Amino acid sequence: MARTVNEQARQEKRDRILDAAVRLFPEYGYAGTTFGIIAKSIDISAATILLYFKSKEELFRCAVVEPLEQFRGPFYSFKEAEGTPIDKLRYMLKTHIEMAANGQPYLRLAHYVMGQFRRFPAETAVLDEFGDHFTDMLAALLDEGQAAGQLLPQPSWEAAWAYFAFYQGVALTDNTRASAEYWVGMQRVGLNLFSPAPNQ
Repeated sequence: MARTVNEQARQEKRDRILDAAVRLFPEYGYAGTTFGIIAKSIDISAATILLYFKSKEELFRCAVVEPLEQFRGPFYSFKEAEGTPIDKLRYMLKTHIEMAANGQPYLRLAHYVMGQFRRFPAETAVLDEFGDHFTDMLAALLDEGQAAGQLLPQPSWEAAWAYFAFYQGVALTDNTRASAEYWVGMQRVGLNLFSPAPNQ
């Protein structure tokens, strides 16, 4: 039993380090984020981080790759939502905008990486795969909505990528300054990218 408790405590400490890294890498940049800064933010010693991550490179890669699996669930959840294609799009927009409004730190780290794709090719490849998979799913839903007459005809792949680019910009909004009306407005603007039919 003690071993299980120790393993749980170890995992919790590792998670705290990773959470701090996700928050601090985009704030200080890769070069400016030291083990000392990360350690101070969660009240541990810098040497403790080396018990969990052998280098800053490993910590950075883990900070980009591991939380993506948790992020993927809610971000892709529209696919399993109930209702018509337009219902699923509204659900997606509500979910995505809420994630942005809550100041999801992972989104800022993803933007930091994508903005320096030549510097971080391995991490960018992981994020590219995520984006490709998302836009493929969204384009399929848009095709469905167009076939049902809920969306006006347009190239679904273009609309899916336009939304993905739009969302990345929205996700950079300072959530402490934006109003509730702003976030509702962003849902409306996002839906308009898909060209809903007049009766929708």
